[in-house]
Amino acid sequence: MLKSIWAVTQKGAAGMLNQALGLAEALFNGGGFGLPQSFEVEYRWPYTWAPMHPAFASLNALTPENRALFGDQPWPDVLITCGRKSALWALAVKKASGGRTTLIHIQDPKASPRYWNLLIVPEHDRARGPNVLISKGALHRVTRLKLETGAEAIRQEYAHLPHPRVAVLIGGNNRYYTLDEDWMHGFVAQLRSMCERSGCGIMATISRRSGEAETNILRGGLASLPAALWDGKGPNPYFGFLGLADAIVVTCDSVSMISEACSTGKPVLVAKLPGQSKRFDAFFDSLLKQGLIQWFDGRLMQWDSRRLDDMDHIAQDVRQRLGWI
Repeated sequence: MLKSIWAVTQKGAAGMLNQALGLAEALFNGGGFGLPQSFEVEYRWPYTWAPMHPAFASLNALTPENRALFGDQPWPDVLITCGRKSALWALAVKKASGGRTTLIHIQDPKASPRYWNLLIVPEHDRARGPNVLISKGALHRVTRLKLETGAEAIRQEYAHLPHPRVAVLIGGNNRYYTLDEDWMHGFVAQLRSMCERSGCGIMATISRRSGEAETNILRGGLASLPAALWDGKGPNPYFGFLGLADAIVVTCDSVSMISEACSTGKPVLVAKLPGQSKRFDAFFDSLLKQGLIQWFDGRLMQWDSRRLDDMDHIAQDVRQRLGWI
């Protein structure tokens, strides 16, 4: 019988959901699992402030509307969570299932690893232990097949853009970095300089965290350039942009987006935002030393890069650690 598998993250955390779903899909593709289901959970007060400990784990942590999403279906055989807020609810599910549900958590939950069956953390996180797997970057859903099929689906639509083609991935504000109007004006000037110097075409996309004012500045700046912008309306061409791109420019606020860009094996240029994070700095330093990224300064730099792809081995390591092989 196929094992059931859920990917669960906190509401609105698209990057975290991509990580959990990426691992769930990799396990599914390896056989032995049913089609993954995904959910986004939302805590109610006071559980938003509860310590990360099984004693505080409760199914009542979720809002009534959020709990209703799960219906009366049985708890899954495997629950994959990502991000601290979903980690506590995973402990509640394990208690409710009588210990039957296997817990896999992605990222450091800032608690003892022994509460979960397996942790997967990037090397710039601190968690370590016998049940902890270390990844170079963030897990993701990007695969060669998705890049190929995504590129083929939009090839004619973007055939008018000149080569080389550059995918530009825009994030937004978080607690470490600020993406504001002043920064966007400067970034648009850099993109214009890149086009004038290299004759490249631009395929740009925003994220959920991109502000409306900043998106309007980007849209206006790209209007006079050989460029296309996906602004959140219509089918998302993200995989297609990555597949068609000869190089990628990505803002520095998202380990997930940078990891996805690096998984393509194409040159990745990281655009700095105001702010700083020691964890992010350690991640950047590692990629710089491996020759996987360069800082973006308005020039299109291209070099022979290689793929950074933890997904090639993490799913296999999970199967081995948990005795599924």
